[in-house]
Amino acid sequence: MIGRILLFLVLFVATLVWRFPYEEAIADRIARLEGRTGVQVDYTPESASVTGVEWKDVRVTTRTGLKVQFDQAKLRPTFNGMSAYATQGKGQGRLLMGPTGDLNLRMDQLNIDSGSKVFGQMNVTGNITHSFAKRSGEGSLRLVLSRHQIPLPIEIETFESGNRLFWQDRGQGYELRIEVKVLGGAEFSADGNILLEPQPGVAHKLSGNLNIQTKLGKRRLMPTGTWKDPHWTMVSDS
Repeated sequence: MIGRILLFLVLFVATLVWRFPYEEAIADRIARLEGRTGVQVDYTPESASVTGVEWKDVRVTTRTGLKVQFDQAKLRPTFNGMSAYATQGKGQGRLLMGPTGDLNLRMDQLNIDSGSKVFGQMNVTGNITHSFAKRSGEGSLRLVLSRHQIPLPIEIETFESGNRLFWQDRGQGYELRIEVKVLGGAEFSADGNILLEPQPGVAHKLSGNLNIQTKLGKRRLMPTGTWKDPHWTMVSDS
C-alpha cells in the first residue's frame, strides 16, 4: 500500500514537472524584464522541455541604443525568477534574475554595438548587478574599443579600458557614472570620469573629464553632448 502511494506521488510530481508551462513562464519573466528596464528582447524559439527553453537568433536592444546578438540561448525559470545562458561565437553571457528583484549579469568576450558611431563596437568582459527595489546598480567592465572615432591626441585604432559603473534612478531616468582607466600601450594612457544625466524627453546629457598622458605630453579630453552624438574639447594640461 505504501509503495503504491509513493509510486503515485512520484508519477504525480513527474507529470507536473513534465507538463509545466516552461515557455509561458519564461515569456512572463522576459515581459517583466522588458517592462522594468526598457530592454527589448527578440528571438526565434527552438524548443522547450524540463531542461529549459532554447532560443536562437537572440537580439537585445536597450533604450540607449546598445545592441547585442546571440547565436543561441538557454533559459530556465526559477522560483519567481530566471537563469539564462547565451553564446555568441567565442563570447558568452549569463543572467540570473532573483525573486527579490535583483539582476546579476556576467559577460565574457561579448561583442556589443554601442549604438554610437563614435564609440563603435565594444568587446565587453565583466559583471554588473542591479536592484529593482533600490533602483540602482553597479558593475565592473573591461572594454576593448576598435574602429572608434574618438578624437585622441595620437592615432590609436584599438584601446582597452577598465571601468567602474554606478547608476541610480533620479525619477526621470537613470544617472550613470563611469570611472575610466584607459590603457593604449606604452604611448598612451588615460583616467577620469564620465557622467550621463537623464533629461526629460531627450537623450541623456554627456559630460566628463579624461586626463590623457601621451608622448606628446598631458591633455584633457572633455566630452559633451549625448551618448549618440558626443562632442569633444581637448585642452593642454600645462
